[in-house]
Amino acid sequence: MTPDVQTGTHLMMLVLGLAGLLSLAFASERHGEHLLGRMPDPRWRWSARAAGWLLLALSLALGMAAMGAGIGSALWLGWLSIAGLAWVFVFPHWPWRPALRERPPRVVREGIRAEAAAFPDPARRMGRRIAAVLLVFTIVPFAVGVSRVQIPPLERPDAIQGQIGPWAFTLAESDRKAPEIVDMDIPMKEFRLRFCDECDRHIRQATLKVNRPRSERATGMGFVGQRWERKAEIPLPATLRADSELWLTVTGKDGSVHQASWRMDKVSPATVAWFEQQRSAHAIP
Repeated sequence: MTPDVQTGTHLMMLVLGLAGLLSLAFASERHGEHLLGRMPDPRWRWSARAAGWLLLALSLALGMAAMGAGIGSALWLGWLSIAGLAWVFVFPHWPWRPALRERPPRVVREGIRAEAAAFPDPARRMGRRIAAVLLVFTIVPFAVGVSRVQIPPLERPDAIQGQIGPWAFTLAESDRKAPEIVDMDIPMKEFRLRFCDECDRHIRQATLKVNRPRSERATGMGFVGQRWERKAEIPLPATLRADSELWLTVTGKDGSVHQASWRMDKVSPATVAWFEQQRSAHAIP
């Protein structure tokens, strides 16, 4: 998912949340009268209630479809909270609200009345300022959190999508960082792989390695995990360069073997840069 699409998803979730909460407000007697200036019709209220829940459900479904169930539902709750706070500040200034009912005048001494007119209630002004500050402090951390949400590896723009044999796939490195150094100073890199739902049941195994496999028995590390997101962590050779190739080997349940390869500078630029830096630091030719 590109940044523009991700921003559009967040905005659409917020807009649907605002519209859903507004519809639910129309469906209630108290808020419906406040918003319409009259008591809403029962049938109209029922339609508004159905529309409100439908809009909220659409907002949740949009977030889950774009970012997964966990992240999508959490973001939905966050945007819903912001939408609710926004309506809390908007409703008191709603232009079509009914006129306030007149209350009998209170008996107040002239001196106190003049003092109140000259000096508005400081507690009320302070309360409004505190409410505004709390709203800002609610929106800012959430916006920062949203900006730091990472796109799943297989949904990033740099993920490789293609066809290997009869099967469609998506391949991507788990992170765009330098390799992880494990025991014996071996650099390791993790990759994610996903096949289409129809393709997956025809596949026996998938393996990955740097440099062309010398035989069908030495095709590298196998992918493990759930079908919709397999993982494989592979060792990287010290001779890795930009033109080194990453080879994917897929074996079907019918015994067929299919292979595809890509240059490492296309698959993982950070890995290539790290090896170049290591060679420069240690003067390896």
